Amino acid sequence: MSPQTVCQTDFKPSELGFGAGALSGNYDKIESHWPVEACRAALRGGINVFDTSPYYGDSEIILGDALEALKSEYPRESYYIQTKVGRYGYRPRDFDYSGKRVRESVMESMRRLHTDYIDVVLCHDVEFVDFNDVVGSGNALESLFQLKDEGVIKYVGCSGYPLPVLLKIAEHQHSKGKPLDVILSYCHYTLQNSKLAEYVPKFRAAGVRYIANASPLGMALFRDAGPPDWHPAHADLREAAKACAQAAKENGLNIAELASIYSFSGREPSNLDCTYIGCENADDVKRALDTLERVKARKQGTETPSEQEVQVLEKIRSLLAPYQNYSWQSPTPKELAA
Repeated sequence: MSPQTVCQTDFKPSELGFGAGALSGNYDKIESHWPVEACRAALRGGINVFDTSPYYGDSEIILGDALEALKSEYPRESYYIQTKVGRYGYRPRDFDYSGKRVRESVMESMRRLHTDYIDVVLCHDVEFVDFNDVVGSGNALESLFQLKDEGVIKYVGCSGYPLPVLLKIAEHQHSKGKPLDVILSYCHYTLQNSKLAEYVPKFRAAGVRYIANASPLGMALFRDAGPPDWHPAHADLREAAKACAQAAKENGLNIAELASIYSFSGREPSNLDCTYIGCENADDVKRALDTLERVKARKQGTETPSEQEVQVLEKIRSLLAPYQNYSWQSPTPKELAA
């Protein structure tokens, strides 16, 4: 696909967004040539938004270098970049939501990403800090809105895991006449937990213009290799997820593809703007785009799920039933104790 200038007066993300946290190496070892190839495959396939964060290891640097290497093919104005502020480590003490640090962080991100503006900046994992650290005078959101007024960034938002926390912030900002532009929720539209669908109308009522879903695989909960050791899901849910993967494999299916189909299928009925999926390499991008095309074909009636897939999904629903719409604690006890 030839590069096209993305809309500069309105945020129009593609149905799929590129989750560049996967480039950090926190999930798997990344080969040096993968990022450029993955970004090229994404842009050629019509993906126009990349999500990263200073917290994701070297993700900003790796993504920035990859996009810089592609600038003759895909100039900066042909895609959106979304990054975050506030979280710089694993523990609650590694957060800094002060206005001064937020401004410094945005400038640091621009240097890493080789850009003189950022399309979207989110307060990262807002549940780790006090409410006032997010919304109070001189703190994170106030600083981000100032940067928006200066033209350094275009859209302001929040990301996090507990939906009630995100909604409280969105409603507060709406009452102040400074509504959030963007909410990024993760692991809340998956095979195991689809609570985000219930919250979308509430976010819209609070003036949020763009709502995105991330981690359709539940932060690698639903993949053949199983979740990484650091995954916050409790042992019983992890075992159930492994059983789901095994049930799919025994029937010639792939759990990651089934999980992606489920998540991607929820975009229109749930009124979501974008779903971010982590991609480590070009093959990951191709699989995600192919899965999206399958979802579209099913919507149009040109493809139907096989009987085998229907049966496996019934088995998966049964395995996950005890944990349906369960949300783990965030911050986790391990994070709080660190």
